[in-house]
Amino acid sequence: MSTLRQNRKKVRHLQIKSRPKSLNTLRKRAKKAALLLQKEYGSPRHGNKKNPLDELIFIILSLMTTHHSFNRVYNRLKKRIGNWECLLATRLNSLRSIIKDGGLSDQKARNIMRIVKRLKQDFGKVTLAPIKRMSDFEAEAYLTSLPGVGVKTAKCILMYSLNRKVLPVDTHVWRVARRLELVNSNITYSFIHKELEKVVLPKDRYSFHVNALSHGRKVCIAIKPKCTTCCLRAFCPFSKRAK
Repeated sequence: MSTLRQNRKKVRHLQIKSRPKSLNTLRKRAKKAALLLQKEYGSPRHGNKKNPLDELIFIILSLMTTHHSFNRVYNRLKKRIGNWECLLATRLNSLRSIIKDGGLSDQKARNIMRIVKRLKQDFGKVTLAPIKRMSDFEAEAYLTSLPGVGVKTAKCILMYSLNRKVLPVDTHVWRVARRLELVNSNITYSFIHKELEKVVLPKDRYSFHVNALSHGRKVCIAIKPKCTTCCLRAFCPFSKRAK
């Protein structure tokens, strides 16, 4: 009988342990994480731009490369081209050559050229200024209709350039959120923005994004994360399991 009672206690313990956290509990955890990450990193901008078109091209150049590399490539392109309107008269091969050392130069050059032509067609000039008058939903829908622009890129433009209270989720932010169990570990990327925005309140979204990005690059890395030096280790489920 004693063995049976012990087994029942174990089952109840496992059921309680695996019970999904309430939204309120997750929001408190996200708030705590946001405060600690802010204290640790101080909300760096990561080189992101105030002008929405600058930001779009900056992000396109950042794909599948290091932040040191794409900053260098962006600055070179900006210096060579000057006004983005000048891209309309630039040959594809010339653009490809300028950004070559940033990786995926053919894909990036083609998308940039398609985008500037589309903006000229839609707005009469190469600009993203009109999206400032759009709602978050309208601006995101327009941006994601542009060649090579996904939800994360659109939300980065909205957050960094338009000061909208949205939450872009890149691979680093996604990793930190999963390890903190703010979202289900099995969630697919197509649902991550919607689910994480439920948990991280609007006023904390900017700081959570930029600081979780820094944390994911420096401490909460994909392989062999540095849990012993993590500022979130006291309440991070992943860190406790890693002991």
